[in-house]
Amino acid sequence: MRRGLVSWSREELSQTSLDARVGRLQQAMRAQRLDAVLAYGSFAQPAAVQWLSNFLPYWGDAMLAVFPEGPPILLTALTRRVHPWIHAVSHTGGVMTAPRLGANVQALLDERVPVGQRIGVIALETLPWPVAKQLIDAGRGETLVDASELYATLRQPADQAEIDLAVRAVSIARSAMRAVPADAHCTPGVIAAIEAAARLAGAEEVLQRIAPDLAADPTPRRIEGHVPLGARYAIDLSLAYKGVWVRAARCVVRETLPLPASIPLSLPMPVHMPISWQRAQRWFAATAAVFHADSEEPNLDGAPGEVQDWTLEACIGLHSLERVASRHTGRLHALPPGALAMLSVELRLDDGPWRASVPLVMGRAGEPSRLLDI
Repeated sequence: MRRGLVSWSREELSQTSLDARVGRLQQAMRAQRLDAVLAYGSFAQPAAVQWLSNFLPYWGDAMLAVFPEGPPILLTALTRRVHPWIHAVSHTGGVMTAPRLGANVQALLDERVPVGQRIGVIALETLPWPVAKQLIDAGRGETLVDASELYATLRQPADQAEIDLAVRAVSIARSAMRAVPADAHCTPGVIAAIEAAARLAGAEEVLQRIAPDLAADPTPRRIEGHVPLGARYAIDLSLAYKGVWVRAARCVVRETLPLPASIPLSLPMPVHMPISWQRAQRWFAATAAVFHADSEEPNLDGAPGEVQDWTLEACIGLHSLERVASRHTGRLHALPPGALAMLSVELRLDDGPWRASVPLVMGRAGEPSRLLDI
C-alpha cells in the first residue's frame, strides 16, 4: 500500500487540464475509429489512469474506460466505502466497484460498445490475462487494438500543469538531498533524513538506492539494515509528487580538506567536492542542455572520463518512468519537443566513479532543453 498522501490539489492540477487530456485522447479515438480505450492501472502500473483521471491506483487493480464522448468511467476493486474519497481525489464520470475486473469491464462494454466495434487497449500485451480472457471469451479478441503508440503520442509533450508539478518535485528532491547530515556514517542516517524531509514536504513516494562505498561498488541498490558509508558514496533518489516522478542522483564525499592554521580546531572541518566532480557536473549540465528531441543520443564529446552508461527515461505508457533510450539499446521511442524526461549518466573518472541525473523538458534542434536542476 502507498505510504504517502493521495490527494488532489485543484490549484496545481485543474479539472480543465484533466478534461483537455481526455479530450485529446477522444479526438484521436474518433480519428482512428476506436469506440473505447481501456487504460489498466495497478500499484506497479499507475501512470495512464493517473494522467487521465488523477486517480492513483494503490491497492488492487483498476481500469479507466474512455469513450469517444463524455467523461471516462473508473472501475476499481476498492469497495463502495471509499467511493466518496475516490470522487474527492479524481475526475471521472463515475466510479464502479469491480471485484472481478475482467467481468465488470466486459459488462460495461456490453452496455456501451457493440461486439465487433474496435476497442483500444493501452499496453495490450501486458493486460492481465484474467481481464483479457473475459474480453476474448466475449468475442472481442479480434477487435482489440493496441493503443500504446496512440497514447504515447498524446502523453508527451507534457502540459504546463505536469511541468509545474515536476518543478515542485525537483524542489522537494533537492531539499531532501541537502537534509543528509554531513557527518552521516551509515546508510540509515542517509535514508531517514531523505525520507523525513521528502515526506514532510508532500512527496507521495520516496524510493532510494545507495552505493555505500563507491570505491568498492558504484552500483546503487536498495539497502536493508545498517551498512557503513565509505569515503565516497552515491544516492539515487526517485520521488513522486502528485503523481509526477523525478529522478535525482548525487555523489557525496566524506573526505575533508586540511584546515588552515587560522581556523580554530573546534569548528567543523569543511567538506569539499573533488575538482573532478566539479568538471563532471559542468560537462553534464552543458551536455543535457543541448540534448534535444531530434537527437538520437546525447553528444558525449568532451566527457571528463569514460562514459559507462547513459539513459533517458520518460512516462509514455502505464509505468511512471520507463527507459526510452540508452547507451546499450539506442533509441527505443522518440520524444517530441516539450517532453518531460530524465537524463542520467555514469562516468569513470581518474579518481573513481561518478553519476548524475537531471529532469529536463526536451528542446528542439537549435534550442536548449530546459533543465529542472537538482
